[in-house]
Amino acid sequence: GDARTATVALATVEPELTTEEFAALGVDRIVSSTTTQFPHADYRNTNIGRAAAMIDNTFLAPGETFSLNGIVGERTAANGFAVGWTIQDGRLKEDFGGGVSQVATTTFNAAYKAGLEDVEHKPHSLYFDRYPAGVEATVAWPTLDLKFINDTPYGVVVDTEFGASSPGSSGSLTVNIWSSPYWTVDVSTSGRYAPKAHGTVYDQSPGCQPQAGQDGFSIDVTRTRTAPDQGNKTDT
Repeated sequence: GDARTATVALATVEPELTTEEFAALGVDRIVSSTTTQFPHADYRNTNIGRAAAMIDNTFLAPGETFSLNGIVGERTAANGFAVGWTIQDGRLKEDFGGGVSQVATTTFNAAYKAGLEDVEHKPHSLYFDRYPAGVEATVAWPTLDLKFINDTPYGVVVDTEFGASSPGSSGSLTVNIWSSPYWTVDVSTSGRYAPKAHGTVYDQSPGCQPQAGQDGFSIDVTRTRTAPDQGNKTDT
């Protein structure tokens, strides 16, 4: 009734970026895309889905830096994350945000193939075969981040598509980079070399979880990116 009536003041607010300004930045097509799969776990559906939703439609102006930790924030229950398996000091431990590195790896690959400048990434201390060898990234709050710069004259939009897993069916995450073509990217990958056998750790402390050892290896991934006004840039 009348008791539920309110008077609301209206005001005109100008957008930070107008439609015309955005159109001039050339965000009109997908310039790179990466899809990864992940095995079923309820916590993965929660954490990967939550982080993917938070970075979806992230806009980067020319010269702007993407920071996964800066966008997603601390992985806590209040922030919408669940407890799951994480890697800490080379061992599996339960903590909030397990699975978010799937988002970091998929996003890193999409940015890498788009030619965007790598600022910060760190490979996992244990390799998972669902990721491209040598081109993957882990994150941890607040010490490890995924960062890259939009070093093109165009705008960049990071777009995500999440598909939840179910018992007996893998989930999927796709990250698309929208922009205009700028960098021509060539990536070469060596064979695996310098194999390293895993050791054995005996630990009887409370909360210790047994896990199988995993052998290590080295691999070289070299990216050469070329732009008309930049020449060649190579990183390994």
